[in-house]
Amino acid sequence: MTGPRRAPAHAWPSPSILIAILAMLLMTPASAHHQKPNDGPIRGIAIAAISHGEMPVVANYRSQILDLAARQPVTDPILRRLSGFVSLQYFACFWGLVPGSLTDEQSPFNECSHAYLAGARALIAHMAAMPGNQSAAKELQERIKAEIAADPNAAAVCSNSSQTFDSADVIGPDWQLAPRHAPTVLTFSALAALFVMGLAVARRRMLRAA
Repeated sequence: MTGPRRAPAHAWPSPSILIAILAMLLMTPASAHHQKPNDGPIRGIAIAAISHGEMPVVANYRSQILDLAARQPVTDPILRRLSGFVSLQYFACFWGLVPGSLTDEQSPFNECSHAYLAGARALIAHMAAMPGNQSAAKELQERIKAEIAADPNAAAVCSNSSQTFDSADVIGPDWQLAPRHAPTVLTFSALAALFVMGLAVARRRMLRAA
């Protein structure tokens, strides 16, 4: 009678192979990963550009804007499309977690950050103009405007500050910039290391259970 068979040693990829795969993904041409804005006519809702300096202020209120939109007793197609765009764009931009996404023009995540924050500002402006009692939306919009007006850095611009977005187009990270952006490299290297460690722990547990 034979005992349980152990998993073969070659069943799991080595850490070096996993890191090589991650490097290949980062080096893949941007056209494979980065959705550029459509050069044709606007297919959804035109979303006005947001300046580089305004982004941190609007970012502080993104979740409040979405929460307020979700509580609207009456919605319309524009509100729903803008809410969906902001949420999907935030997800596509890795939830704003990569360092430098908002502040560094050279970050692969800067353009997509412009997109979801421009969408958030368009959303609060639309809610403030909707019929009915929109006192909460108007108050929040005025608070954001006041903070932008008081921020001496709000007028700062970058190469993405003049870009108009389309709610029908989701902008992903520009991976072509990743190998030259140290915070992105460090972030994904740390994630790769955690992934490899997780695989190693899982493998040890499987071998013990075998």
